[in-house]
Amino acid sequence: MRSRVHDESGSAAPALLVARLLVLLVAGTVVGCASHDDPPVPSPVEPRFTDVSHAAGVARVSQAYDATLGDYDDDGDVDVFVGGHGMPAALLRNDGDGHFTDVVASSGIDTSGDKHGAGWGDFDGDGRLDLYVPVGANRGRETAKKNRLYRNLGDGRFADVATSAGVTDPAGRSRSVAWLDANLDGRLDLLVSNLLTPNRLFLGNGDGTFAEAGEAFGIASPAAVHVAWGDLNGDRAPDLIYAGTPKGLRVLMNEGGKRFVDRTGEAGLENLGHSVKGMTLGDVDGDGDLDVYLGYGVDFTDSVLVGDDGRVRFAILPGAKPAGFDFETPAHDDVAPAFEVLENGYPLAADRIWCGRDTQPAGAGFTCAASAAASDGVPARAGFLVWRDPRSVERDAADAPVWRWHARWNVPGDHQITGYLRGASNAQPADMTHPPEAGGALWLNDGHGRFVRAKGDGLDHAANCHLVQLADVNDDGTLDLYVVDSGVEGRGGHNALFLGRGDATFVRASEQAGAGPDSGNGRGSGAHFFDFDGDGRLDLFLTNGWGLPPFDQGPYRLLRNDTAVRNAWLAIVLEGTRSNRSGLGAWIDVEACGRKQTRFQNGLANGYSQSLVPAHFGLGACDAPATVRVRWPSGTDQVVDGVAPGRTLHVREPDAVAAG
Repeated sequence: MRSRVHDESGSAAPALLVARLLVLLVAGTVVGCASHDDPPVPSPVEPRFTDVSHAAGVARVSQAYDATLGDYDDDGDVDVFVGGHGMPAALLRNDGDGHFTDVVASSGIDTSGDKHGAGWGDFDGDGRLDLYVPVGANRGRETAKKNRLYRNLGDGRFADVATSAGVTDPAGRSRSVAWLDANLDGRLDLLVSNLLTPNRLFLGNGDGTFAEAGEAFGIASPAAVHVAWGDLNGDRAPDLIYAGTPKGLRVLMNEGGKRFVDRTGEAGLENLGHSVKGMTLGDVDGDGDLDVYLGYGVDFTDSVLVGDDGRVRFAILPGAKPAGFDFETPAHDDVAPAFEVLENGYPLAADRIWCGRDTQPAGAGFTCAASAAASDGVPARAGFLVWRDPRSVERDAADAPVWRWHARWNVPGDHQITGYLRGASNAQPADMTHPPEAGGALWLNDGHGRFVRAKGDGLDHAANCHLVQLADVNDDGTLDLYVVDSGVEGRGGHNALFLGRGDATFVRASEQAGAGPDSGNGRGSGAHFFDFDGDGRLDLFLTNGWGLPPFDQGPYRLLRNDTAVRNAWLAIVLEGTRSNRSGLGAWIDVEACGRKQTRFQNGLANGYSQSLVPAHFGLGACDAPATVRVRWPSGTDQVVDGVAPGRTLHVREPDAVAAG
């Protein structure tokens, strides 16, 4: 079924096309009006980002797994919710003047709890975005926790209706959120992925309640940490990609809205040999289907580092044998290295601390006197062990005598050790066996949900990927790739931006682009592109609150896109009628100046969270009116002609389409 509408709105702001063409030719970027068959120019315009966190009112340091973005107050700009993990949540209302105000205190949203992902979704179809916040189960120890579904009351306040809606998942160790229409009935359903407990699929009943159908739909297992979804084979039904499962990456294809079937092998993504954390879907090569970039990474790492303050920072994960680090001190009897040690984020109990063979200091903040620390070998104890070689005196670089010390963690199970050491030098890892994963791979779709790894794509990096995103950050009509590098415990990485050439190859942006700021004392966790100031350029919101305590607090950052070359653009907001109200699951095609681009509206679900932001299209130097085609999940095809660039277009699905 097909519907055609002619857009007669005012044109975009006047632009001198000839002048812009000259600027773009000098810069070496691709010109939006070129034909689709023209070879890409190898030097895309490099964007420029400016950190405006303080001026915008979002600067704070917190724990944060991820953020979710959406216009919850329906005022035309995008707001931000950050869960905060074990710290208070934030609801950052966009004031429309370049500034955000945290209004969580008056919103009715509970700021406490072991929060991970979150997701905006209009589950009741009233045109207001509701919010789902999953909560962990305190390492599986809680059996009666409650996830939260906040119904938007329309006056800036929310009411938790999770119990009456039937979406509490009391025993689930909840992680990721995805709103989607899994059974193709036109109503939003809710997928919650769970760590080591069954995933949940809550099917919307249309009356504000849900029926759990995870097992019946084949998605309950394997338990997953991350979920991405999209129409991988072009049948207008949402398919799933799980990461962080006991079986590695899994691809679950939707069979007519009835159930999901594991097709990982057929998709070509079986046995990748890497731990996948970052997943992002988009039409990278311009052939109209969804390609996928998979970023390799791990949650936690062993590490021993020296901080800017001279303290040694360390993290030790449990393994098959004692692990830790060695260090040196001056060879004097009055030397006493000072430790601060946490076990799973809490002060280490005194009965787990040993200095030498027999001495047990009191408390997690302790010193280990050289006179008591001598031991001929590894003390036969379980716990955090510190000792020094009693007869070994070595020389440092200045030829001064030094003693060699050892620190090991010797407790099996799920017991991470982190902390600080003062009064030591030359700390070196010993028997640490949990290094970070690094890198990633681009997989191109053949249009039928089968993927082939791209070669020569220019996406080489050594990031411990936590999240990846595809977006057109320079508005040249090609998707760019952003990689969040979470680094290691005690030191985050610097995120990387790769600029697309339009042919599934990329070039890395320089440091001058400003897209990879320091992550503070935390590790990178989230990245979201959105046009917060309405100027047509995609800005970037970052969270950095990831890691093991005390290395799990980092800054929110808002990076404003100040790219000098002002290409044309178009943003699209969908309103479903026969499909779900938010238009999730719709395909959007934009054609202008002989060039066609395709986006799939999945709320950017690819990490812990799902957002609802306008679909953004860069048009390069093309100022001509565009044709917009929306392929709705209901089966309706809708065409809007004559759309002027430089605006946000609202497309409402026809209530019904006449036969023929």
